[in-house]
Amino acid sequence: MIQNKKIAAVCVAEMQNDDIQSILYPLNEALSEIGWRMIIFDSCTDFFLKNAFDEGEAHLFQLLNHDYIDAVLIMSRTIKNDEIQNQIINRARQNGTPVLLIDSDTRPEGTIQISFDESDAFERLVLHLVEDHHFTRINCIAGIKDNPISEHRVQIFREILADHNIPFDESQLGYGNFYAQPTRKVMETFLQQAELPEAIVCINDSMAITVCDILSENNIAIPEQVTVTGFDGIEQEKCNYPRITTCRRDMDAFARYVGEILEQILQASTHETHYTFPYTFDPSESCGCRQCRMLNINRSINTLYAQMNDSVNYNRSMNNMNAKMTNLKSITDLHTISRYYIPFDGYICTNADFDIQDHLEPSDDLVFTPVVDAKFCFDDLNYNKSLPIQSGELIPDWSAFFAQPAPLVISCLHHQQEVYGYTAIFADRSRYQGYGYGLHRMQRFVSNLNNCIGMYLQKNNLQASNKKLRDVQNKIIVSFADLVESRDTCTGQHIKRTSEYLRILVQYMATMPKYSELLTKKYQTLMCKAAPLHDIGKIKVSDVILNKPGRLDNDEFEKIKCHALEGSEIIRDTLTNIEDNDYLQIAHDMALFHHEKWDGSGYPCHLCGEEIPLCARIMAIVDVFDALTSKRIYKEAYSADQAFRILEESSGSHFDPEVLAAFLTIRPEIEKALYNNHKAQV
Repeated sequence: MIQNKKIAAVCVAEMQNDDIQSILYPLNEALSEIGWRMIIFDSCTDFFLKNAFDEGEAHLFQLLNHDYIDAVLIMSRTIKNDEIQNQIINRARQNGTPVLLIDSDTRPEGTIQISFDESDAFERLVLHLVEDHHFTRINCIAGIKDNPISEHRVQIFREILADHNIPFDESQLGYGNFYAQPTRKVMETFLQQAELPEAIVCINDSMAITVCDILSENNIAIPEQVTVTGFDGIEQEKCNYPRITTCRRDMDAFARYVGEILEQILQASTHETHYTFPYTFDPSESCGCRQCRMLNINRSINTLYAQMNDSVNYNRSMNNMNAKMTNLKSITDLHTISRYYIPFDGYICTNADFDIQDHLEPSDDLVFTPVVDAKFCFDDLNYNKSLPIQSGELIPDWSAFFAQPAPLVISCLHHQQEVYGYTAIFADRSRYQGYGYGLHRMQRFVSNLNNCIGMYLQKNNLQASNKKLRDVQNKIIVSFADLVESRDTCTGQHIKRTSEYLRILVQYMATMPKYSELLTKKYQTLMCKAAPLHDIGKIKVSDVILNKPGRLDNDEFEKIKCHALEGSEIIRDTLTNIEDNDYLQIAHDMALFHHEKWDGSGYPCHLCGEEIPLCARIMAIVDVFDALTSKRIYKEAYSADQAFRILEESSGSHFDPEVLAAFLTIRPEIEKALYNNHKAQV
């Protein structure tokens, strides 16, 4: 009880379905009249599949707080998982809260059953055809063969015909399996019979609607030539022409009946454990008891058109919401965007530890944090205001709930089994064309919000995985370079220094009009990443040659020249299908061609001019510069002045004149890097 109001918690799945919506609003009205208020705990799934999504959705029912809930009502047929129903029931029993199962196939201990009695109504329907209309040729379309509900109705049908001495054989009975396509096959058989039946009794309304369609397609008038009846009173029947003679549940009367039971349970020490509520026979247009009115047809068409148009518009809104939520940065962004698409007043409540960018992994022990962050929806003044509350309290201000007649609908926010909060929304009937209309929008919003967050979290996870993969790839590259360094200390430090000189040079060249289009940020990054591998081929060169203290003879020089070709092959063999093609091409070209010369006198391919890839022309300059300014076994380091002079003298012969001119232009930055490198080695 809250503020002297008794609270009924209604547990339901997929409340957007018409038959569920037809119960919820009358129930809310009836309970309000006797001093109760209703909180709906609505799941987007019926739990039949028992998959990861169902597991996450099931956590919704952990929000039932028996400190203030006076009764639990379970719409049993909507929750197709006995384990979940039993969990709800057991928690309620542990807290002394009565549980009412509505239309349940099972009878768990300690619960109160409310079922629907259809026998009298169906019997009245068949008697109406026999005694009021005096039909003697009556066919029947049953549901699934051996289905207990269908077979029970067929048995009543057979008995009434027998009691009235009306002949019946098996050719007058067909099985439509409760839906359209099998019903069409049964009707094909019926229409081939020598004489049309006077009436066709269908075990449910869906099959009756299909029969009406088939008769109309064959120009057979209803009810003038054939009467059609159904059963169940589904919402679709209201839009059928003609309206179906059927048996339906009077939901207004049923809601009042449930209210009376609740009051009796709380006030009396003893009470019944099983209650029944009868169907109501409703003779209508398809048997001729009510005249078909054009006004009704127009109203149905206009209603359907309005709903279809609204659905199209809301689909557009949901698509807009999806687009805007692809770049979420924070929880605040989530609230700012979603508030424009939520259909009612209420709150979005997220776990205190949930971060849209750095979210926690799901916990086996904790689903909803003790404190959640509640934010208004649909409130222009307070939508961005954060209200920390205990998750068991559901909403920050119960007075807002009691100030309006709408029920409170709670839905779970989660991605698969990872729960990050819930929505608490006031289902105000007056805001849309009807209560069910709004409930349908509400559930679509929650489902769409879950999808948006799920897709965003998956994108973040994918980006994080890709980053880890890139880190692994970079470590592989560094490991390759370390292999070289472990065999040739000069080459090892050379790799690090040339990479730094190359980075400075390509950043500058990217500002030059001639190179700006090629040297994009991505291309620069790939070049810097590939630079450490330019000498990887030296792995296959003998240690004796690599570490020879003097100058190499002709035979030794020919062997060391092979490192360019060997390096390119190593890169192709080891990095194909690991790195992307752009990186692979750059790394390959830098390794193979960094000893080519502008005048064609280099190796291994004797390319000249712009036949040499730009990345290799750049690598050639920084490679030689570092070789000149570094101490080797066979020589001392040249000064920066000497090195720059030698490079300049080789312009147009060894080096690309334009690239070398760019290198000379940034001489101060290169000398600074040279100084820092030498200082780091001391």
